[in-house]
Amino acid sequence: MKNKFLSALCLTAVLAFTSCSDDSSDDYNNANNGEKKYITHVSVIPSSSDEVASSLTVVYDANGRVTSATDGEETSMFAYENGGLANISGSNDVLTTSDLFVDAYDGYEFGEVLDYDTHGNPIKLRLFERDYDGTVMAEYTADITYDQKPNPFFATLEAAGIIEVLDNIDLNFSATPQAEELIKAKLLLPVNNPKKVVIKNEAGEVQSQVVADYVYNSANYPTTATFTKTGGEDGTHIYAATYTYK
Repeated sequence: MKNKFLSALCLTAVLAFTSCSDDSSDDYNNANNGEKKYITHVSVIPSSSDEVASSLTVVYDANGRVTSATDGEETSMFAYENGGLANISGSNDVLTTSDLFVDAYDGYEFGEVLDYDTHGNPIKLRLFERDYDGTVMAEYTADITYDQKPNPFFATLEAAGIIEVLDNIDLNFSATPQAEELIKAKLLLPVNNPKKVVIKNEAGEVQSQVVADYVYNSANYPTTATFTKTGGEDGTHIYAATYTYK
């Protein structure tokens, strides 16, 4: 599903996190067996001519580190120092899943994670809808279910040094103040591949949902997917995605 929680990653170049942390890579490895695949290209094509297709192309160096990521219009450039991510220049949020999935959370504000599964995937979120003046108008919950397959973006984010940054975020807020976007990314990062998001109002009525149907390769990474979004004022929307790896 669409995630806008890895933006502002340029801040990683100046934020020094010294606290103890949970290791997302360990969670990922415990939940997923087999080789890691690294995304080189993803494209998402809507069925409606009224919507615009989106894409992501990722380039790696000889050491397997991400050097650039582009959506065709904006490009992020990655620089490393002492074995870790030192700086992201250009657009600082291209290497996110922001524009690559159907936006299950469009129009909602993230509140908190209410529950995780045994693998560490967030499975229930609290969302808000605000008025123009910031007043909370309504509260919702989002229930997320997963295929027991790897998050196809995790290894790529790891190769960009982003997972290491997130692992060093102190969720107890006892260290240096941290960017809200990074904290959200830490809380919301799944290790498995999300396949369904259902958003309900306070009465338990379904407001909208996104369902993904994946085709996987022998390494359990998706090669194609169909995303179907229903509910809301815009009716039903269908998107076809293709994934290429190295």
